[in-house]
Amino acid sequence: MSNAQGVKRKIVVAKETTFGTKATKTTGKIIPRTESTLNTVFDSFSSEEIRENMQRSPSIVGFEKVEGDLKGELAAGQWSAFFAAALRGSWTAAKDPILKKTTAGTGEKQGKILIIPETNHTTDSFTIEDIFADINLSRVYLGCRVSKISIDVQPNGIASVTATFLGQRGEESATSYFTNSSEIAQSAKLAGINGQLLVNGVKAALITGFKLDIDLNASSEAVLGEKYAPDVFIGTVAVSGSFTMYLQDKSMIDAVRVGKGLSLALRMDATSDTNTDYVTFILPGIKATSVDIDDGAKNLIQTLNFDAFPAVYDSASTIADELKKATTLIIQDTLA
Repeated sequence: MSNAQGVKRKIVVAKETTFGTKATKTTGKIIPRTESTLNTVFDSFSSEEIRENMQRSPSIVGFEKVEGDLKGELAAGQWSAFFAAALRGSWTAAKDPILKKTTAGTGEKQGKILIIPETNHTTDSFTIEDIFADINLSRVYLGCRVSKISIDVQPNGIASVTATFLGQRGEESATSYFTNSSEIAQSAKLAGINGQLLVNGVKAALITGFKLDIDLNASSEAVLGEKYAPDVFIGTVAVSGSFTMYLQDKSMIDAVRVGKGLSLALRMDATSDTNTDYVTFILPGIKATSVDIDDGAKNLIQTLNFDAFPAVYDSASTIADELKKATTLIIQDTLA
């Protein structure tokens, strides 16, 4: 009997038309990963009765759900479906770059834009298949909604992404469900060294790291007579994060003290070419909630934690009307 190996494992994902019903077989896309912790989780409970024989009755296996993370590296296109699910919106048609690499954006690729809409919020769910090809095992997770997405950008490495899911239930089979699956279209990997970060519209040269969390606080509740939840419930889109920068003055301490509104914008490029693929994250309104300063025989670093709130990024935009609307987060992706 063979042992399963990680290199023979692959993750295939497709958006469902109806929650908890398998997506169409031919729509699956292979998602490259660095790690997957997706798993079917079962609640269990044991008897509390007091028995003369000093033993307990057998435990009962109860409510079933799917939990876990899909971890990987940031690239244009690769995570676009999950970003749309997290922001509960839809991508626009391709538009000119919001953050330009050249002065006028000449020769640069257009990218689709995503915001958190004011109305008509989506509730996307996914079928995720975990295939162990070397032991002929397929685990299909149904009704998977994005619960959280975390992004970590450092200047000395590839940006990382963690997509956290909460799903309805799982199924196992000896044969794969999705057929003719191909790898999702993606750019070269994105890193903090290839890009630009703006604070209040001004390019920042002293930022040493950036983290972003998009949290939907998903939950599923057991019901009587059923082994799994009828739905996975998602809440408001809470966006928070942190950035680190060299300590030079007290300006950021003052920003926390007075509750000053700031904005952050980050563009990461796949290559140094003018027409390269890219992903841009824009937070039109943030407030720093705390500042911590490290110590050591080195240049000191301050860490600022922030919460994001709806604000207008560009009320006079000629690129897209979406930029004129109050929203908590804007994403632009050339391969979405």
